[in-house]
Amino acid sequence: MSRTRSGPLRRRVLVSVLTTLTLATATVPAATADSSQNPATPSTATPAASSASSASATTATTATTATAATLTRAFAAGRHVGGDAIAGIRAGTLHTGTADGQSWAVAAFDAADSATPEQAVALQDANTGVFVQTGSSWRLVSTGLYGCATGLPAALKTAWNISAPGVCSGSAPAEKAAAAKARAAKPAAATDATPLGQKIADIALSQVGVQTDPPVPNFNTIDCDPYSTLVAGFSSNSDGCGYNSTFNVRNQNETWCADFAKWVWQQAGVTADMNTLNAGAVSFHTWAVHQGQNPQADTGTPEPGDAVLFYRPGRLPNGFADHVGLISGINADGTINMVNGDFSGDAAVDVQYDQNIKDLAAFAASVESPGEQWALVTPPTTAQQPNPAGAMDAATVAVDGATAQFHASGSVPGGTITGYYWTFGDTRMTNETGADVTHVFSEPGTYTATVTITSSFGTTTTVRKNIQVVAASAAVASAPTDQIWYDPLPVVQYTFTRSAGGLAVDYWNGGQWIQWAVPGTPDATGDITALTYPDAANASVNTAHAFYRTANGSLAETSQTAGGWQTQALPGTAIAGGAVNATTTADGGTEVFFVNNHRQLSADVQSASGWSTKVLDPAPVAQPGSLVLADTTNGPVILGIGPGGLVTSSTDIGPTWITVPMAAFAAKGSSLAAATTAAGTAEVFYTAPDGTLGEATQNGSWWKPSTLPGSPTAAGGKAATTYLLPSVLPANVGDFPQPPGTLTETSVSAPLGMEVFYLTASGAPAVTYNDGTGWQSKTLPGTADGIAGAMAYQVDEQPSNLYLTNAGTLSEETAGARSGDPSGSWHAAPALPTAPASWANQIVLYAADAADATTAQASAAAAGLPAQQVTTSFAVAWADTLDGNYLVYAVGTPAVRALYSNVCNWANPSDLPGPGTPFSYGVDPVNTLAQVGPGNFINAAGATAADTQAITTDLAYYALHGALPPGVTSVPAQVGAPYACMGSPS
Repeated sequence: MSRTRSGPLRRRVLVSVLTTLTLATATVPAATADSSQNPATPSTATPAASSASSASATTATTATTATAATLTRAFAAGRHVGGDAIAGIRAGTLHTGTADGQSWAVAAFDAADSATPEQAVALQDANTGVFVQTGSSWRLVSTGLYGCATGLPAALKTAWNISAPGVCSGSAPAEKAAAAKARAAKPAAATDATPLGQKIADIALSQVGVQTDPPVPNFNTIDCDPYSTLVAGFSSNSDGCGYNSTFNVRNQNETWCADFAKWVWQQAGVTADMNTLNAGAVSFHTWAVHQGQNPQADTGTPEPGDAVLFYRPGRLPNGFADHVGLISGINADGTINMVNGDFSGDAAVDVQYDQNIKDLAAFAASVESPGEQWALVTPPTTAQQPNPAGAMDAATVAVDGATAQFHASGSVPGGTITGYYWTFGDTRMTNETGADVTHVFSEPGTYTATVTITSSFGTTTTVRKNIQVVAASAAVASAPTDQIWYDPLPVVQYTFTRSAGGLAVDYWNGGQWIQWAVPGTPDATGDITALTYPDAANASVNTAHAFYRTANGSLAETSQTAGGWQTQALPGTAIAGGAVNATTTADGGTEVFFVNNHRQLSADVQSASGWSTKVLDPAPVAQPGSLVLADTTNGPVILGIGPGGLVTSSTDIGPTWITVPMAAFAAKGSSLAAATTAAGTAEVFYTAPDGTLGEATQNGSWWKPSTLPGSPTAAGGKAATTYLLPSVLPANVGDFPQPPGTLTETSVSAPLGMEVFYLTASGAPAVTYNDGTGWQSKTLPGTADGIAGAMAYQVDEQPSNLYLTNAGTLSEETAGARSGDPSGSWHAAPALPTAPASWANQIVLYAADAADATTAQASAAAAGLPAQQVTTSFAVAWADTLDGNYLVYAVGTPAVRALYSNVCNWANPSDLPGPGTPFSYGVDPVNTLAQVGPGNFINAAGATAADTQAITTDLAYYALHGALPPGVTSVPAQVGAPYACMGSPS
């Protein structure tokens, strides 16, 4: 889908949970990682003395159990998987010690048997954490291979004998050169007579140096690579990933050693049982068994082309593997060369060439962890059945919120086609089967749609097509987060408003709104339109942009960047009071539409060389403030009101734009709303002269007007959007998809409804909607003086949202708890912020039962926090902890238990099931967000009610003022929470 002790008053906290447990060995069972019998006290490593010039270390047998539990939770939080997904620390890998005056730790972690496939795959090649301690808590520095221990001081690596020679220190250019030399020593080109193993080795060597996009040095964040797209990967989530120009695809966010090995085998000609192979390295063992092989631990003679599985003892045949690599050659002295995808050595995660391996057992132990085993999986030796031929038929341009049609066809000599497996790159929940499918994209950008076609022989081919998704601006813009790597929820939203200082943005994190002041000086009147899209400066992430007329009449853009918000002037000059609309374009650019000072329809156009302005239609625009925009599969359509109330449409007909009137009339002063239909055409809504709701739908070059139920006022604004009909979703939507060819869900379309919002004569908001059974109307609760906008994000977890104005204040109404269906119940949400946030607005006290809520309110008052900074909503606390813009305190054991494990399985914005959460907690006094970080909260639970009151008051006071309350020198000790369902979700 955000967040005392004796000693110095100012202490830094890190992003770990402090707890203790009973532990007989170095393995830390997640199920007992926090016990009510053991208070959450500071972890205390017990290293020998050290100096800035030396390092000394303790091993796992002398490290405290509190340290082990702390590191386990910190690692789970850093990987954003639930704590219950981690079985514990591998024996012999937990070390703590000091170097250069700091305490360090390293440990390798195992996936639990109960971990979901997403969580387990997340640990491949990233099962080790390096941690540093400040204050009493531990922070995750990096994740990756145990033998690399990236970020750990060299002295400690030596002391603990952590080393993977050549894996972690090799340079990509040198490895690429060595791989090219190895390829040159083989025949110039593969022929039918070339052994399959040699073909595999040659293709693997050709990929050495291929990096993730964006490039990352370790696995702390996203892990984006093209091979997942090329083989229709285990997950179809490319959120946060860039476009790969080498392969002409968009990368997917997925650990990819197995996808790389699968792709290489396929390119070399292996066709047997390819649907068995997926992003899980263990799938190579499953494939081997299907082929009649019986891989054995630490035995066999490696040959070029073999796949090598690395795994912890006891994890095969039905468990989890850490990695799969490919043998690329056997040297004259018997040493082994390997190509490994998704390795984290050097400065980037990439395809690596590891040479002169004397012993696979030693290599496995040095790279993954002590005791690691290996097993060989050999490519087939028999003649392979043919792959099917296949094709995909789909438009290369799709419209955000419209239904895109996809058709696949395939054939295979002597056989039949038995299945189709689709991915669309925008979310893991939209895989479908069948030759004909539809898909609704939720946000603009380039996406790679793939279909894997399976034959009756079990052979496959994957066909790809890039789809450019365009979107129009609106009052509110949305984008998914990628905080949890395999799940792009929650959806965040942005709406821009005027503040005393100029421009502000209201930001929704899935749980609550907060307002930030951003640069920009909008004119006092006129709309500010918002759009999220991946721009040139941040091509892998959908970022927020605002377009508006400034006080001097020029156009401006305020956008979100990695370094903060920035504003730039655009070349156009807009008429006062005129509407401003924007859209992304089929070539990946942006267009901003407005009326210039000569009352001409104009556009500012973004290209690779920058922004330029042009007049689209020299004819004067009658009502510049009435313009609205709808994207269509044939390009944008500008709708407006002309002389005599005639509704007009302006479209690009090639060299010029043309504006034509429709056979539709709007009442004097009527506002317009426009939307894209499910078919990808434009639809416009208006108040007719008789006071009814009028509608006109694009039908080729003509428009078909009609009257809909509802009696909107002429003024007050309107908003329209499509929404995903919830009643026809497959039963297992949200389940992690199975490997290609094994999906059980039926092939369904993504049917869309249409909804238009307006005010009635009484000032009540109302909606007229079509859910596929015809148009209906419904009055909504409350009153307003204007409709600001509406939004229905095109995924099943997101509701319809209506934004209202009341005397300049924005408020929101939402349809249903988990559904966008406008026919259901609507409820009013708290008003959006009216002023930019102060630091106090970012401190949140979360209580999960009535008694603790009373405590939290009293502590807030004593510390000087506003009363609204206390929440009893688990969803709000979850979103704030995940977000990183809030400092969250869990007040009392029910709140600590809820955010620590969600054993009650309460609903949350990330839609993750309990037990388990991606969060950890700290215990030290803090007063900045940098001391905590996203995914972490502060424990404010004491052994008694009085202790909880004191802890909450003291820590909240410290957060706001930077010191403990006057006269307070220490804070009662925090305690852990029993593993039991406690409290309530709201």
